[in-house]
Amino acid sequence: MKTQRIEELMTAMKSFGKESYHKSELLNEMFALQQEIVELTFSGEHAATAELKIWDVERHLEQLNADCGNIADEELAKFKEGCKVLCNLIKAEISGNRGEYKAFKTLEYLKSQNRVLRNVELSDGEVHTELDAVVITPKCVTIVEVKNTSKNIFIDEEGNYYRTGEFLKWDSNIAEKMSVKEGLLRKALEAAGYGHIQIRSIVVFTNNRIEVQNKYRHIRTSFVSQLAYIIDGYRLDDIMTVDEMDNLQMIIKDAEYKEAYPFEFDVNQYKADFANLMATLEFAKNQETEVEIEEEPVIEVVKTTKKQPVENKKLTFTSVMKALFTSKQFKYAGSTAAAVVISVVSGVIAANTIGKGGF
Repeated sequence: MKTQRIEELMTAMKSFGKESYHKSELLNEMFALQQEIVELTFSGEHAATAELKIWDVERHLEQLNADCGNIADEELAKFKEGCKVLCNLIKAEISGNRGEYKAFKTLEYLKSQNRVLRNVELSDGEVHTELDAVVITPKCVTIVEVKNTSKNIFIDEEGNYYRTGEFLKWDSNIAEKMSVKEGLLRKALEAAGYGHIQIRSIVVFTNNRIEVQNKYRHIRTSFVSQLAYIIDGYRLDDIMTVDEMDNLQMIIKDAEYKEAYPFEFDVNQYKADFANLMATLEFAKNQETEVEIEEEPVIEVVKTTKKQPVENKKLTFTSVMKALFTSKQFKYAGSTAAAVVISVVSGVIAANTIGKGGF
């Protein structure tokens, strides 16, 4: 029974049906997975499941597990660990998209003639990278790397990128990352005869409330509000006409390599952990409801009529009370009589139960 239920739950989840995905597909797939988990958990209990999220599922299943005597602690822990990873991936994707949107909006204020390419993916067959934005102006080509973070940032002399707080937390070597981006872009331009074009790089922070310390002199950092001003202010000679800028834009587009990759999160294991947890809790809940309820005590009532000698009936306390309180004669007996009758009937039931070895 439990195995069959697990299979049913697994079959019901259709998200992430492919082996690999392009970056632009991931957020929609993660939202689809979240919605499937929500709907299978609440199964119509809530009118608007679209408003519920993964953390609502966690709280609901924690309560169910507690109600069942913590029978699925191990399964719940595994599922919650997967939820933590999935939620962080969703948050990161949303945060990145918001940051890029802010940067793209700022680039609309450029005064120079420009061509802007978004989310450019380049590869040489061995190394693959994504450039958040490539801005072409008559002076040069600028690679824009967007960072959307709430932490203060420190970049040391070697290009190591740290998030700061009580302690320094190393994130990556931003110098190496930007070098890869610039190197692949340079290869594409050189192959088309534009090896002389200057390439600049800017790491842009969308949160202007943080503090950024940059000690690596080969990369410029700025806040998003300064981005257009910096690109317009390059002290370089114009080396490209509008036609050449259009040509360069086409060269970069032709060089793009949009490859699909397996999702970094083990979705199948996450689905299996959820299905196992749900089936375990459902099975435990069903067992509780199937426990045999003790039979209600009965008393024997003898009924006689003129046409029929004697008829023995077994009635429950509830049925006796219902019959008494709905009779015409009882309506006029008053509360005192009611108390006497209830006392007598209760005594008869008790005696009848003790006689049968009850209690």
